[in-house]
Amino acid sequence: MDNCANGEESESGFTLIELLVMTVVIPIIVGAMAAGIIAVFSLQTGVSNRLSDSGDAQAVSAYYETDVQSAQEITISNTAPQCGTGSQLLGFEWSYNAQTGAYQTIVSYVETATGSTYSLVRQFCASGISSTPTSSSTISSDLLDSQPPPVISPAADNTAASQGWISTQSVTKVAFALTEPKSNYSYTLAAVPKSNLPPSELGSASLGDPTASCGFATAGTGTYASTLCFVDFSSYNQSEATSSGEAFSVAVDGTPFTLSFDLTTSNGVVAPHAFPTYADPPTSEAFFGNNGFYTGVPNSPALYQTTSNTTSTLNFTNFQVTDSRGVPATDWELVTGDAESTDQGESITWNSDQDLNLIPNSPTSPVGNACNSVAPGTSAQYLTGVGTTTVECSATISSDKTGTVMLDALTPQSLNVVMVGGGLQAVFVGLLLP
Repeated sequence: MDNCANGEESESGFTLIELLVMTVVIPIIVGAMAAGIIAVFSLQTGVSNRLSDSGDAQAVSAYYETDVQSAQEITISNTAPQCGTGSQLLGFEWSYNAQTGAYQTIVSYVETATGSTYSLVRQFCASGISSTPTSSSTISSDLLDSQPPPVISPAADNTAASQGWISTQSVTKVAFALTEPKSNYSYTLAAVPKSNLPPSELGSASLGDPTASCGFATAGTGTYASTLCFVDFSSYNQSEATSSGEAFSVAVDGTPFTLSFDLTTSNGVVAPHAFPTYADPPTSEAFFGNNGFYTGVPNSPALYQTTSNTTSTLNFTNFQVTDSRGVPATDWELVTGDAESTDQGESITWNSDQDLNLIPNSPTSPVGNACNSVAPGTSAQYLTGVGTTTVECSATISSDKTGTVMLDALTPQSLNVVMVGGGLQAVFVGLLLP
């Protein structure tokens, strides 16, 4: 019989022992679960930090080896960097400019702080010493406070480099030991300047040092001043070029790439020349290198006729761009153009195995009056074939120039240039980087 139905109270419920057991056991279970959750979150943070730091190591390595191999001078002095600002750990210089007596390319690895976080920043200057880098990249976002500089071998070079700039001729190794505090992840990068690499590590396209350099104009002096690299023809050998052809291997400043090609010349003699090739305003001066247009290009990037009223033919073949291991690059662009002025009775004809397209001088002036056929101030041009494999610039009058012809071709194998001079004509060749 149901006791409740008879008005008696039920005695069902928890005993004192059961309550004590629940009071003790439940916190243990809940605490264990909480500890497990916290451990998972901590593990996730640790894994994230390790992945991030591993990515930093790859980013540093991608730049580091190329910079060490390219360097002609090096320093681990903590003085103010020659490129950019910050606390310098490592500095490189290469591409010596004989005209200025200084190096054209400078790279500084500096340590910067944001609050309590320290980063490694690579600062690249394409036009010599500057507190405003051409480019700046954070290659490690987790760095020790007061990160030690790299160690250079042999020890005598390490001592000298800690006090200033030294040549890399005797440097056998540059070792950079880094520790990333978030995950306590440590790694060491080691590289050797190219002059001391064994032939087996130079790659098939880099068995010898480049015979020429490829420099940039002063930043801001042209739409592509920081990405258009002009081949230096200072090493041009007339005898070799007019017989069997001269092979060029051109180091592209600030990059791991080398441009190579063969050059054969015939008819009128040409010689290397600096920009501008001619400056005598307000007569018919060369536009290129004057008027704040692609100025400051180092060395001798023009091939210039040496005798008036002649025809010169330049035949470039076997163009190739390779990285430091000899691996061919893709989607690069060759650039060529008029480095002097085309006046009455003169012309330049470019012919390639790929279409030649116009690179405008500016958004409002494709070529100025570079190929003029009527009086100055008019728009009539003798510029034909743009967008095809053969382009010609000619003129029927002489005038002070307000522009020049610049053409590009995507990964060509050959380029033929015919210069017909009344006075003198000149051309340049370069590489347009992405």
